[in-house]
Amino acid sequence: MATDQQAKWAEYYRKLHSASPNPWLDLSNEAVQAQTFAVAIEAAGAIGERRCLDIGCGYGQLSTCLHGLRASEVVGVDIVAETIASCRERFPEIRWECGSTSDEAFIQSLGDFDIIFLVEVLQYVAWESTLLGLWERVRPGGRIVAVVPNKGNSIVQNTMSRFGGTYLPPDPTELDTLVASLPGVECWAQRGMGFQQDQRLVPYVGYPWVQTGAMQDPANRLVFAIKKRNEPRPPA
Repeated sequence: MATDQQAKWAEYYRKLHSASPNPWLDLSNEAVQAQTFAVAIEAAGAIGERRCLDIGCGYGQLSTCLHGLRASEVVGVDIVAETIASCRERFPEIRWECGSTSDEAFIQSLGDFDIIFLVEVLQYVAWESTLLGLWERVRPGGRIVAVVPNKGNSIVQNTMSRFGGTYLPPDPTELDTLVASLPGVECWAQRGMGFQQDQRLVPYVGYPWVQTGAMQDPANRLVFAIKKRNEPRPPA
């Protein structure tokens, strides 16, 4: 299932790349992309001297932001080889790799990270196994940060129907259950992001951070961060 799902999306984004799309790819517009990156960086905390992994890096805008914030190293990963080749040409100071989150050997080859970003990625993959696998690559004291559509939102449900079983985001309660199964969690929280009626300044309004699946309404997007306890790993 996961391999077939990701193969379909790889082809979809390969076509988008060939068509020279807008640089924000599947997001609504440049303002939505900018605010999405901002809330992810806020949830990540300090970036300086941290090793960062940007899964689903696309054209590399978030990766270059992390580099500018003085991350010790940034690794950008995408499933479209043409997009990665373009990033390598334009931003040689960053490490770019083409691969899939379902490829365990590939993910292990990237090493361990202080912060792993998954911005607009989890709806395109088997999100539970993806988070479980990437959690193993988070260093003690590090964290995973993600932005993902909310399955409980009516607009998102329409998108799920349109893509016929290949667009599969979680809802807040499912995230609760998944995080409860992760070893070594120090803390975690999530917040909703809903579209404002007046979007002239910013498109989203951010809801308060919560530690359960209960939210004031079915937000369009979910932002969450999971922090790992700062303790040594057991020997292999």
